[in-house]
Amino acid sequence: MRRMADISCLEALPCPLCGESLERGQGRQGLVWMCRNCFAGAVTLPILRRFAPRPFVNRLWQAAQHYGRDSRLACPGCALPFTEITSDAFPQIGVCLRCYWVWLSSDVLSSLSTMGTPPPALPPPRPELPPRLRSA
Repeated sequence: MRRMADISCLEALPCPLCGESLERGQGRQGLVWMCRNCFAGAVTLPILRRFAPRPFVNRLWQAAQHYGRDSRLACPGCALPFTEITSDAFPQIGVCLRCYWVWLSSDVLSSLSTMGTPPPALPPPRPELPPRLRSA
């Protein structure tokens, strides 16, 4: 369980690129941290799953786990190196496998914002009626 002192430290997260403080903001899908200086930002993996296509997020996480290497950029959450993937499919994206942060360059952020929002969830299936209540 996190203490209040631990939560307040999220207010002063450094940008991995330029060192300026990241600004915490409320996006449509949840909390995001943006750098006003270099226009890059960070989200947690659960937030990324809310707005990015599922196949993209799954491939990103698998690539980071299996083919990633330490980045020169440090995670703003734990200060350990991000895991980066050297692939054309994931340019300028860092993933922290320890605390589930995803660092997105300004180019990646702009391309994700043009993807739009995912389609609404399907309603839950209707319960099946017992055989004696079904019409013939």
